[in-house]
Amino acid sequence: MRRLLPFFALLLGACATPQNNYDPIEPVNRGIYAFNNTIDKAVVKPAAEAHEKYSPGPVKQGASNFFDNIDDFFASFGALLQGKGSEAGHSMGRVLVNTTLGMFGLVDWASDMGLKKSDEDIGQALGSWGMGSGPYLMIPFRGPTTLRDSSDLAVRFFADPLDIWDGTQELSTQVIRYGAWGIEQRRQLLPLDQLINSQADPYAYIRDAYLQRRYFRVWDGNPPKPLQLGPTDEELDAIDAAKEQRANASAASAPASLPASAVAGVAP
Repeated sequence: MRRLLPFFALLLGACATPQNNYDPIEPVNRGIYAFNNTIDKAVVKPAAEAHEKYSPGPVKQGASNFFDNIDDFFASFGALLQGKGSEAGHSMGRVLVNTTLGMFGLVDWASDMGLKKSDEDIGQALGSWGMGSGPYLMIPFRGPTTLRDSSDLAVRFFADPLDIWDGTQELSTQVIRYGAWGIEQRRQLLPLDQLINSQADPYAYIRDAYLQRRYFRVWDGNPPKPLQLGPTDEELDAIDAAKEQRANASAASAPASLPASAVAGVAP
């Protein structure tokens, strides 16, 4: 839940941008968003609501801790790639403590021991090296990401610690694990449903909040300037001027109408 708090804050303050510079394939993304929304309403959200309503508190906390422990594993590499040795050490220490003393991550003893949780990942590491986010993407069954941040998804898929430990990648095991992860993540996002559904354009609202959150995290909360999601004022002025120029050119090239006297002179 702690990992999603910054996302909650950004959603509360976000406003959708009509024309987004980072969404060149918006029609495709909107189609995938609609597909994901249908699956969510039919399957994922009801399962998450049942999990929230009927699962005992320790079960919900254990599920959250378990998946947070996997996040810590990847956060250690994301921090290391950015030269953040202290954060990398804390993240790997959390994995070692919670995987052993915490029964494979179900109990978070590391926080009580002063080992701080980090939110670093591979996408942020690439961003810190100067790589741009690339286009915004909506992934089926997964949700928002960018071309750069999709590298984190790929690393998580091919270097999953549970697969390394188990030594197999059976489809049934993958479906159960990722299904459980999806339901737990959806449970944590349930408080945002009313806010998102109240927006005129929920798709654009989520997109802009995601892009701002990722930009904010790449710069460790101190970006040099606000993220320019849409055209600048100068670009909008140039667009308006171009439209006005085309309209004037069209009017000038249109055939002029004859005056009434001329029409009367040629009438039979």
